[in-house]
Formats: sequence, structure tokens, C-alpha cells
Amino acid sequence: MQSNFKRAVKCGVSLAVFVCSSVRDFFWRLFGLKRQGTCVILYYHSVPGDQQQRFADQLDAILRHTKPVSLSGPLILNPGDRCAAITFDDGFQNFAEVAVPELEHRKMPSTMFIIADALGKSFGPDSRPEPVMSAEEIRSLPRDLVAIGSHTLTHPFLPSLPEKEAMLELAGSRMKLEGLLNRPVLLFSFPFGGFNEKLVEQCRTTGYARVFTTLPEFSSLDPGAFVLGRVRVDPDDWPLEFRLKLAGAYRWLPWAFGLKRQLLANRLVRSFFSRREATASSPRPPMIHESQV
Repeated sequence: MQSNFKRAVKCGVSLAVFVCSSVRDFFWRLFGLKRQGTCVILYYHSVPGDQQQRFADQLDAILRHTKPVSLSGPLILNPGDRCAAITFDDGFQNFAEVAVPELEHRKMPSTMFIIADALGKSFGPDSRPEPVMSAEEIRSLPRDLVAIGSHTLTHPFLPSLPEKEAMLELAGSRMKLEGLLNRPVLLFSFPFGGFNEKLVEQCRTTGYARVFTTLPEFSSLDPGAFVLGRVRVDPDDWPLEFRLKLAGAYRWLPWAFGLKRQLLANRLVRSFFSRREATASSPRPPMIHESQV
């Protein structure tokens, strides 16, 4: 979990983005113009039972400020639309026990991305593994509200794998889930948010209809859109923090990380940072993933 200081800094910058966007929208309305429709795709991991009320409050905020939409089919955004889609990664059991009742109560659609080889097991950090739903529990989820997508077989950082192993994770997970659930699996999310152009092309070849990253940006739900960004949310997000994420105000982060990579590519700057990070065991992979967003 990020430190409160880092969260506060991100929240502060995002608040400034939100204010600027609100001023722009005000002038657009003043001149009788409508801004382009927007969709923010949220993604959760675990929803613990002791945070059920906070999760319910977040769902109510989504209903107040946006129109919830499903990712399983095409949807054209009209000018002025403010939409939101809800996704979950990893397939934890508390999704069925805690999240689904709240989603059903509000008739809100969602998408769950499953780690195919983790079904019925535990997954997560060694210190805090959590139980994952079984195939039977997934089959019992309400099909009209919960779409199922793949999150690979074993949850590796895909850019670090040889091409054949990456393809096995992509295609093997889809085949296994379709066999277990007897339903098409056409959506995919990248573990740790790690992806590159080659992996995106492999996903096309494998037959996925859409793939999802962890880049917190507005997403186009046009039928031709293949790669869609998402912003991470947690039940214990601060109310302001969650509201800004829902408004798309964290969309500046990919630009900030891109700038950081450019600075690190500079020889002098890289030399400076290498002295500060001399104790690090290994460098981070040179791309954005969910631990950074």
C-alpha cells in the first residue's frame, strides 16, 4: 500500500486536474457546447468483509456521478456522457461473498478477471494470501451482471517471459476458463499492468476482443477500441481520492511516469539515481505496472 504522503501528493495533483477540467467544462456549457463522452474503468482487487460498507458507499457514489456500463458488449459514448465500468482482478472469494451482493442490490454490472490456475487455491503475497473462488463458485455468479475475463494462468509479469511462454499464459488461460465455465472468455487484463506492443498483438491473435491495462486514463468504448486503461481503487480509498479517480482526474499519471523514464534515460540523471539506488537488488522493468499507479 502506498504511503499516505504519496497518496496525498497524487490526490493534490489530481484535484488540480479536476478543477481545471471543471473550469473548461463550465465554459463549454456557457457557449452551448458539450464535451466528449467519457468512461472511467475502475479495478479492485480484494473487498474484505470489514470494508463492505465502504465498498457500498463507493458504489453509491458511482451511481450518483456516472452511468455504470458493462464491458462485455459495444457501447457508443454520446457527447456529455459520464460512464464508469467496474472490474476486479484475481478472483478472490470475497468478491462472491462481499462484492456481488452489493452489486446485485444496485443492479450494477462488473467484470471479474480470473487467474485460471489459482481456482480453489490461495493467491497473494506470502504473508497475506487470500482464497480464490472455485470454478463452481464462478459458475454460480449472476451471468447477467458479471462478465468473466482472463488474468493469465499463473499471474506472471508477461514482458519478462519468452514469447512462447507468454502465448501459453494468454491462450491457455482462455481455453481453460472457457472449458470450465462453458462460456466465451473474450476479455483479458495484464497482471501487474505489464504489457508491450508484442503482447497486445499476441492477445489479438489469441482471440480476445478487448484487453485492459492499469493506465489511469479515459477509455473509449467504441467497438474498435482494443486496449483500454483502468484506474485502481480500493475500499479504503479516501472519499476525495475515490471521487477524483471516478472523475478521471488521475489521468495525468501515465504522462508523469513517461517523463520519469525520459529523465532516467538521461546519462547524468541516470548516474545520479544509480548512486541513490545502489542498494537495490535489481532495476524495475522499464514500463508502467500496477504497483506504480
